[in-house]
Amino acid sequence: MIRFFLIACVSLLFFACNQPINDVKKEIAHSDSLSKLIHAPELEAVNKKILEDPNDPLLYNERASIYLKYKQNEEAMNDVKRSIRIDSTNAHSYLLEADVFFAANETRRAKEVLDNIVVKFPKNTEALLKLGELLFFVKQYELAFSKINAALKIDQNIAKAYYLKGSIYKETGDTAKAVSSLETAIEQDNKNFGAFLDLGLIYANRKNLIALEYYNNALAINPTSDVALYAKAKLLQDMNKMDEAIQIYLAILKIDSLHKNSLYNLGAITLDQKNDAKKALDYFSQAIQAEPKYAEAYYARGVCYHQLKDKNNAYADFSMCLQLKPNYEPAIDGLNKLGK
Repeated sequence: MIRFFLIACVSLLFFACNQPINDVKKEIAHSDSLSKLIHAPELEAVNKKILEDPNDPLLYNERASIYLKYKQNEEAMNDVKRSIRIDSTNAHSYLLEADVFFAANETRRAKEVLDNIVVKFPKNTEALLKLGELLFFVKQYELAFSKINAALKIDQNIAKAYYLKGSIYKETGDTAKAVSSLETAIEQDNKNFGAFLDLGLIYANRKNLIALEYYNNALAINPTSDVALYAKAKLLQDMNKMDEAIQIYLAILKIDSLHKNSLYNLGAITLDQKNDAKKALDYFSQAIQAEPKYAEAYYARGVCYHQLKDKNNAYADFSMCLQLKPNYEPAIDGLNKLGK
């Protein structure tokens, strides 16, 4: 009996000692299956590190960030919680927790976490700025400004703070202050893509050609940004530089073949400037394929059909446009011209 008892104790001790590493192995196996699903080599790399050192909280934060990148919110949150259990003094873990809640569109819980971080780590400017960003997101502008300004009192050289202030001013219609804040953001960080892009949009709305310079600076930072490319192409189109605009729209389609606005604008230029209704019709059809409820594209394609003497299809497209956008006057005029 004594011998059996000793063997049982040793067995239990062995099992208890191996339980944590076995748990980690199970998690790694689960993570490996996700790695295959999302084809992320960085996930496989961090799994190996965790297997070697399962008690390093920074590794779980690293893996949580990867999960977050690939929209695996549940797995990201599990890793954040594990990191906090290992080390509850790391502000970055709580910031990641807020990011996961925000990604899951749980803004209330994200705000709760950020409020707690500010209490626990009062000098943490990143938490203050994330709070400001979240409040901006839910249109609580005054509260957003208070958090951003609190961060600037701790460090007056934070580019993101000025960028957020510029974004709020831009959205609320104070373009003079928006320009000032966005330019300050660039002074603090000359690689601030968002600030260059927003300044370009502001000056484009003013019909000021300096917008092109800001768009070019944004594209120097991110050459494949379809947002910046489209903004530049649209400005060139508005400036009647159609061939340059066409080249950029075509470049966008190489990045995103279903970029509906580029397809629509190519159709409009081809129809209005090149007088090629057949080719324009193809662009509008592709725009509709990209966005089946694109009312203006149905109308424009109806115009193409009308020019090509295809009254039945013109009637169908004008009618569809009006189903999607009732009282759209150009489509009503189109039907009247058809005599139907």
